[in-house]
Amino acid sequence: MKKNLSFFILFFSIFCFSQEEYLQKLKKRIEYNIDNKTQLQKIADLEKNKFEKTKDSLYFMSYKYALLFTFDQDKKDRISHFLTLMELWKANNNKYSIVITDVNFSLALHFENYSSNLSFYYLNQSIENELKVKNSKSLPHLYHVKGRLYYNEKKYDKANEYFTKALKLYTPDQYLYISSMYNNFGLVYIKKDESNNAIQEFKKALEILTKKKNMTHQEHLFFLHISENLAEAYIKNGNRNEAQALLENLFNQNKNREDLVRDLVIICKDLYGVYKSDQNTGKMNVIIDYLKNSEKKSPDFDTRLLISETLTDYYFNLKNYNEAKVYHFKTLQIKDEMIADNKEMMGYLNEALNKTIIKSINQKYDNEIHSQKVQRSWIILIGIIIISFLTYFFISTFKKRKIEKEMNAQQKTISDQKELILQQNLKLQEEKIRNLHLNLNIKQETAKAFLEKIKKARKSNLNNPESILKELYFDLNNLINIDKRNIDFTEQNSVENQNFIKKLSEQYPLLSEQELQLCVYFRLNLSAKEISMLEKITDGSVRVYKSKIKSKMNIPKEKSIEESLQNI
Repeated sequence: MKKNLSFFILFFSIFCFSQEEYLQKLKKRIEYNIDNKTQLQKIADLEKNKFEKTKDSLYFMSYKYALLFTFDQDKKDRISHFLTLMELWKANNNKYSIVITDVNFSLALHFENYSSNLSFYYLNQSIENELKVKNSKSLPHLYHVKGRLYYNEKKYDKANEYFTKALKLYTPDQYLYISSMYNNFGLVYIKKDESNNAIQEFKKALEILTKKKNMTHQEHLFFLHISENLAEAYIKNGNRNEAQALLENLFNQNKNREDLVRDLVIICKDLYGVYKSDQNTGKMNVIIDYLKNSEKKSPDFDTRLLISETLTDYYFNLKNYNEAKVYHFKTLQIKDEMIADNKEMMGYLNEALNKTIIKSINQKYDNEIHSQKVQRSWIILIGIIIISFLTYFFISTFKKRKIEKEMNAQQKTISDQKELILQQNLKLQEEKIRNLHLNLNIKQETAKAFLEKIKKARKSNLNNPESILKELYFDLNNLINIDKRNIDFTEQNSVENQNFIKKLSEQYPLLSEQELQLCVYFRLNLSAKEISMLEKITDGSVRVYKSKIKSKMNIPKEKSIEESLQNI
């Protein structure tokens, strides 16, 4: 038995490890193809086919896990990404470590700009799980995000603590992440009004990125972002010339890059602010022309809005009110388009939620959203998702309670029916016992009459023997019929009697077969005479048996044997 148990435990451990290893290998394949959406979709489709063929829950999770990386960061895909996360979270049910970490981490990112409490909750779940993993590669990223959450909460010392933890865990070849940590240190110093320290940290961040000979597109974007932060630190420190030189250099180096329009618009906006403060209208023309040309190139609302607001301010300061009015109305039009786009996203969200079953969420959310204060459309979408989930949660709870009430009502009905059937059976049993008593009384009276007639026949002259024989034959036939009815009764109850005898013999093994049979009659409350007629023994023998049975069953003298047998 112990060997079998040990084998089972070993087999189960190997089985679980192999499944976890399967997911680890899948993650490595995804990371290798992270910039190739086509290949990522092929990986997801392959896992989906495996699930459809085998119906194995492992492949369902591997399919949903791979599917997470196929979504883009537009609004529709963010909704689908969130719904897929919830499916994966529920299916995993804290089974596989890799899924626990990544799903909770992704949920923390989804809630980062909406509910810090929820974001901290999911992130801490991920960190707690990842601390169990030896040489975890995810832990520095988790610490990075936790520092960012503290930064958003304006707890800058705690933010620096976790940024430092992350920095210590990143490997030297992770230039982007190490640079990001120094950039974060700079942002903290900006908030603490320590612009000199901030400038030093931003410079460190830029220096780390420039060590790479060929920066990726993502790294170049981040290089521009750090440079913008450095320019802000220069301005706060009063070094306007350094800020202007840095921004102009960034603009001139990248102004012909079509893939950097969004970042260059931000640089132009910052440069406009510098020129406006210095009343340097001559240099403004270059960036104003760039902003005008970029209007048609940028499809996203935020960039177009930034362009229109900057141009409105520019023409207003020039007192060119006609042009200022044009761009003011463009600003209003872009905001209207953003509202219309949000409505379209809301419709898409409702359709997506109607196609997806989400059964339980164990958190309560704060859903008071003031639409006039919402500037980012994805905040609206996340708010709608939360409201929809709360609605689903309450509906599910209501349905569950309704089903419980219906089940309780059904159980009560069944219980009442069983009780009614039991009462009917008891009445039927009592009726049979009464009939048995009646039959035995009739048998006794018939037997007496039979004996009396025999006595009379012996004493009298048999002038008409045929008539007397007919009477005796008739009485004898009655006795036979009464016995037959009694036998029928005992046969009808044979199964119940056998079960009773079996239980009785198990409890009191000293009882003989004859005594067990007599206990059946005692249980039916038959008298000694009635039992003697059924068993063809004397009344005295029945009483002797009764005394012996009570002794063997240890029944006190003051207690009847019938009462004791009824409880068996």
